[in-house]
Amino acid sequence: MAEEKRPGYYRDEHGNWQKDRRKTPDRRRAPNHEFPHHDRRTHLRRKADREALERDHKEMIEDALDDFVEQHERGEI
Repeated sequence: MAEEKRPGYYRDEHGNWQKDRRKTPDRRRAPNHEFPHHDRRTHLRRKADREALERDHKEMIEDALDDFVEQHERGEI
């Protein structure tokens, strides 16, 4: 005999049917939930992460500007 399923209910440890009190289905299992990337909410949450990202970006910008100056001085641009 197949196990009975009732939408909106679950069986407790005694086998009794209990109403599922969750208002919505589990959003983590939904394919189109609010955060498509699982780590998006935790991205840059810590101050150290933000500082490291800003430092990396500043270095990349400075490198790009240096490359531009070198190319400009050589007459490539």
